[in-house]
This record gives sequence, structure tokens and C-alpha cells, in this order.
Amino acid sequence: MLTRRAALFSAMAAGGCASVGYTGVPLDARFRNLETFSESVHSGVASEDGQLRLTVRLCRYRELGLAWVWMHARTPEGFFSYVDHLAPAREPAPVSVGRIYADDAQSLVFERLGAVDKPTSARITGTCLARRTTTSAFGKGGHRMDVLIAFSPERLYSGLNKGRTEVFGRSRAVVTIDGKQTVIEGPAQFHEQGQTTPRFTAPFSYMTLWGSGAATTMLIAPKRRDGYLLEGDATTEVTSVTVDPPAPVRRLHVKLADGRKMDGEATLVQAYTIPMVGNTWRGHMMNVQLGGRSYRGHINDYIIGDGVPYTG
Repeated sequence: MLTRRAALFSAMAAGGCASVGYTGVPLDARFRNLETFSESVHSGVASEDGQLRLTVRLCRYRELGLAWVWMHARTPEGFFSYVDHLAPAREPAPVSVGRIYADDAQSLVFERLGAVDKPTSARITGTCLARRTTTSAFGKGGHRMDVLIAFSPERLYSGLNKGRTEVFGRSRAVVTIDGKQTVIEGPAQFHEQGQTTPRFTAPFSYMTLWGSGAATTMLIAPKRRDGYLLEGDATTEVTSVTVDPPAPVRRLHVKLADGRKMDGEATLVQAYTIPMVGNTWRGHMMNVQLGGRSYRGHINDYIIGDGVPYTG
């Protein structure tokens, strides 16, 4: 595992401003196998029909004083992307109730009100120069993008991974690109996760789906295929899940701890990619029919090594 000192030497070696430097070393190579505390916060929202989308993420590495900043929006004007893995980010000022996550430039700011296991609301603001592309690259683009999200929680789950809390509800988001405003209102998700183990070292398929009265998160990785289903205030664990590899339409098969089986189909709305320590993270904004319910959400794939064991 890389220590903080080794990561700093890697940082000096990487240099440059592009996704890959002239030496062939990825700009974010310092994060590969980096064992140090990091904390990630994310929020996504979809319109009722799933055609308009906004997803934002900040992951702060405390010892390095750096953060990853992701902002991706699907609007009537196109798909816009902003990715920065070298945003300066020191410890934010404490607040009396809740928590604030931000980079120093406040290009992306998350403010959660209430305790992590009992949030009352969340507000996210962001501003950047985005690229009009589905193939994300590091750095600024040519389109001014401002985002504002007001998130209202309805149901919560803690425990998919240690230190992770996921909240589902509804959001009203305003995305302004080059002065043109798009409002996105509908089902939404907000999650926080802190960890010391390195990120993005194994392949996975991660599913987060948001519906009326229900939500689910499921994960397929080399040593697990599980998750949970929230229905109102009730939680049922997922004991097994399979999903087709990335495609315009992906079949889902889910087994629950109470014996139920749910079959479904995920239809692609938008695919996009993000450079990730020399590999590629694949995002998929989906509309999903599962177990008689309609969901909006994401199926995200990170395919490295021997690949994702999608069907076991």
C-alpha cells in the first residue's frame, strides 16, 4: 500500500495538467492503492421521467489536502461534465449542527443538516467550467455550469459498507449552463462514506435505484453480491443479485432474505466515463423496472483485472 509520503513523491513525479502526462503516468496516479483516510459524499437527482439528471461527488483526502470533484448534468442542451482530482481541500470549518464538505475554491459544497444517521435536509452548490462531452477529462472546459440542489430525506440505510450512510428522498435541482436554466425535480439520493482502505482497487458494479416509496442499493464485486431494499420504513436484505454487463438494456435478477425474487430490466438513459487512476470508470444513468416498481438511478461499472462477475 502507498503511504502518504510515497503518495507525495508520486504527486511530484506525475506533474502536468492533462489526464495522462508525457511520461504516460496518469495525473491521479498518486491515489492508486493509497491507504489513507478519505471521505466521499455524493448526491444524484432525476426528473420524474428520468430524462434530466444531475450527479455530483466530492471525495476529500485529508492528509493530502486534496479532493476529487465530479459534476455531471444531462440537460436539454446536452451532457456536461467536470472532473478534477487535484482540487485543494483543507478541513472545512465545523458547524453546530450537521456537516460541510467542500474544496477550498468551493467549486462544490455539500451541507448536511442534522446527524449523519438522522439528516433533516441537505443543500449542495457547485460552480465550474464544464466540458460538453460524455467522455470526461480532467480540468476546465468552456461552459459555465452552476448547480443548486435542495434534498429532502424520506428513508435511510446504514451498513452497506462500514462507515457508509445512504439516504433517499426527493430533490429540487437547478442547473444553469451558460446562463440557461434547467430545473430537475424528482427522486434523489445522498450518501456519505469515510474509509482508510484504498479506493478503486477491485472491479465492481454498483446499483443505486430510487422510486416512489422504495429504494435499493446493490453491489456486485469479486467477493460479494448483496445489498438491501427499502420499502417505506422496512428494510429487507438482498442475498443475491445478478445483472447483465453494460448494454442499452440490462436484465436484473434479485433474491431477498424473505424469500422473494424480483426480476427486472434497466434501460439506459445516459452513459459517460471518468478517468480513474489510469483506468476508466463507467457511469450509466438508468430507468429501471424491478419487482413491479419503477425506479430512477445509476448502474456504475468499474471493470479491471478479471472483470465484474455480473452473473456469478
